[in-house]
Amino acid sequence: MDLNEIPKSASEISAEWLTAALTLENDQHVSEVIVEELPEGVGFMGEVARLNLKFSDETETTVISKIPTQVPEIRNMLAPARIFEREARFFEQAQPLIPDITANCLYAAIDTENDDYLLILEDLSDMREGDQLNGCSIDDASSALEALAKLHSTFWGNNNLANFDWLPSINSQGMRVGSEVYAQSLPGFIEAFGSSIKPENENLVQRFGDNVHQLLDRLAEMPLTVTHMDYRADNLFFGSNGSVKMIDFQTFSRHGHAEDVGYFISQNVSIEDRRNNEDNLLRTYHEALTSGGIDYSFDQLREDYRIGMLYGWVVPVFAVGTLDFSSERAVSLWTAVIERCQAAYLDHGVSDLLTV
Repeated sequence: MDLNEIPKSASEISAEWLTAALTLENDQHVSEVIVEELPEGVGFMGEVARLNLKFSDETETTVISKIPTQVPEIRNMLAPARIFEREARFFEQAQPLIPDITANCLYAAIDTENDDYLLILEDLSDMREGDQLNGCSIDDASSALEALAKLHSTFWGNNNLANFDWLPSINSQGMRVGSEVYAQSLPGFIEAFGSSIKPENENLVQRFGDNVHQLLDRLAEMPLTVTHMDYRADNLFFGSNGSVKMIDFQTFSRHGHAEDVGYFISQNVSIEDRRNNEDNLLRTYHEALTSGGIDYSFDQLREDYRIGMLYGWVVPVFAVGTLDFSSERAVSLWTAVIERCQAAYLDHGVSDLLTV
């Protein structure tokens, strides 16, 4: 079986291909593959499916396959950011350094010449999946921030980053598509959710696109490390022992750690819980980050947190462009996120960070 022939969808993943891809013992082979499409498993960025595998020794297991979208227009639009290569390289090179907080990768197919990729990942269904709509409890949020600090501290100060030439800086040219995409997405966002925008935030919503580049620059000026860039409850799995595993590293980037912190707290914790526990949550992250000797003050975190929180506004505006309005959960989710963002922005007066 030629592993260079990368399947373009889960339905094309054969037992023979998986036998060649997976590290199996004692001449074992995959005898059958049953594809189970996950809820919302086919979307804007690609296809995610659960593969039910049967083996020659009559054992069974499940794994997750992840394949980039095959829509040419979307692939071309996302090409400058190299998001599909980025996630594949993450699992190939970075994930082995943080296996306790990420899903394990069983196989990564990488063809940069043709921009084709396929990941076979650990199935985390034995853990509890996060729910951004309902929001994280304070206990879950604290565990998530400790895991996030583990991600950031592992690479803090250029540790382990020297060979990651595939990992872009957060303000590199390929990452500077945000301003244009925001401008394209804003009219549809206003049409769908304009009634949810508070008058006090209308100016921020209109000016934000012109400030994307300067916010990226400010994130890049923060201490050198990595950022997940989509650190939200739906990308987290929680264990009964307080453990957390994160998924979805297509936007994994260099610099700008506070985007993860601001984005997570402002968009994934209820308004009331955030207001009552925000300082404690920040201290939980800070203590986990600096426990290994990292020199980074809590006052600096507070300042950086505001910048990260504001930059996170790109996400709900972008998301509306591909929103399935027939999905009640999707509409309810983004309505809740918009409400949480606005409350946080007013509480922290982040409009003073806009310079254009």
